[in-house]
Amino acid sequence: MKKYYKHPEINTKNHFLVANTWSIEGSKGNEYSIEMHEKGFTCECLGFTYNGKCKHVKEVTDLITYEDYNIGVV
Repeated sequence: MKKYYKHPEINTKNHFLVANTWSIEGSKGNEYSIEMHEKGFTCECLGFTYNGKCKHVKEVTDLITYEDYNIGVV
């Protein structure tokens, strides 16, 4: 069963960023892909695989919830 992280402030269902992928560099130089799905966020790192959340997803959700992120989006 696939795990999804559901952020309390981001309703991913029908969100305009669904299917977008962000590349985040890990602490050891690895790159991880974080993707927004209708059900939430996923990351390919081991921490997410075991815990259903990780610092990579947190970095992306922090970016999305930053109030200036949507400036220029029509």
